[in-house]
This record gives sequence, C-alpha cells and structure tokens, in this order.
Amino acid sequence: MTTGFPGFDERLNELLARQAEKSGLSTEEFIRRAVVDRLVRELSDDQDSDVGALLRALQAASEKGVDPVEVTRAFGTPIDDPERLAAVTRTGLMDTGSDAGYDRIVAMVADALDAPSAAFSLLDDRRQYFKSALGLPSELGGAQEVPLDASICRYAIDLGQPLVVEDARLNDALKDHPSVQSNLFVSYLGVPLVDDDGHSVGTLCVWDRQPRQWTTGHVQILQDLAWIIRERVFE
Repeated sequence: MTTGFPGFDERLNELLARQAEKSGLSTEEFIRRAVVDRLVRELSDDQDSDVGALLRALQAASEKGVDPVEVTRAFGTPIDDPERLAAVTRTGLMDTGSDAGYDRIVAMVADALDAPSAAFSLLDDRRQYFKSALGLPSELGGAQEVPLDASICRYAIDLGQPLVVEDARLNDALKDHPSVQSNLFVSYLGVPLVDDDGHSVGTLCVWDRQPRQWTTGHVQILQDLAWIIRERVFE
C-alpha cells in the first residue's frame, strides 16, 4: 500500500508522490510548499489581514518597480513605530560590541541549522546593528551594521512573525532588493525578538548564498534559540 498523506486513498497518494518527484522534492516538502502557496494566496485576498495587506502592497510594488522598503514605510509597518523604537533603546544593546554569551548562542544557531551565516541583530529606523554575528559578508568590510535599505531582517520585523525565504531570486517582493542583487544572500530564515509589550526589537536569523529548503523543524529550532536570547535581553 502506498504511504502518503493521511486521508488520501492509494491513487491520490501515488499522484502526489509522482508530482513531488517531478518537482525534485520530497512528498513532505511538496505538500508544505503547496500549503504555503495557498496560505499566501488566501492571506493576500483577506481584506482584514495585516499580513495580507502587506503582501498585496509588496506585490504591487514589485510590478511597478518600487523599492519594497519604501512600500513598507508608507504602509505604516512597525519598523517606524515610536514605541517600538523606544523598546529598542531600552535594551541598551545598540553599539555595545560583542558579547561571549550571545556569540555562543549564534554559533549554536549556525551549527543547528547547518548555515554558514547567523546573527542576532537590533533594528532601529535607520540601520540594522549586528550585536553578534557569524559569517558576515566580506563585502561589509568588517562593519557591524547595515543601513535599513540593505536589511532583510526588517521584513521579519514588519511581519512580526518568522520570515522564510528559500530563494529570494524567485521572490517577487525581494528579487530586486540590493542585498539579493549583490548576491549577499539567496536564502534566509529569521524570527523577530519580541518584548513583553509585543514590540519586535530585533531578529535572530540565518542565511546562505545558496537556495535552502527550510522546514518547520528549522523554524522551531530558531524560535527555541531565539527564546534563549529573548530571556537574556529582557531579563
């Protein structure tokens, strides 16, 4: 009997396995992508969803050739919110240099997700500051920050939830982003770090210059390690 998706009969599972094989994916990954695609479409059509509204705005910007950073600013996303910016200041971590404890956690993240690059960052309305990072691009010349328009983590802040990008070159909202165009990253996985009042002050993320298929397990690992950082930041 064919093993496959629960609730599907043998014929449907055979078709599912065949289509997954044609796509070069495991059956599990094929199903996951189909669900994500459906979710994005439904959120984009949901007039009451903040995430859907942002997705629609980014899609429209891509079609018009508008910088997605300007779209999210105009959209009134949390990145410019005064209360969020005050929360970033209260952490007292901007421009404070490296910290061995955070460095160990970031190294654990890179190792657990088998990623060449990982970082714990804080973001204000002008820049992304790398409090701790592993595998920063040599193009940064040793700098510990990037301007906001070069940041991908700002989108995780905007959305307030994990941002999963398997291949940014195929993502309509990100393919023209400066960091993608300059090949600083192709795949990305990041989760926002949220204080007790719901303000996202930064992110814990990993990225690669190659496409990656991030799984729900990867997201869970990153969220678990982000919780350790959150406890240190907001203790």
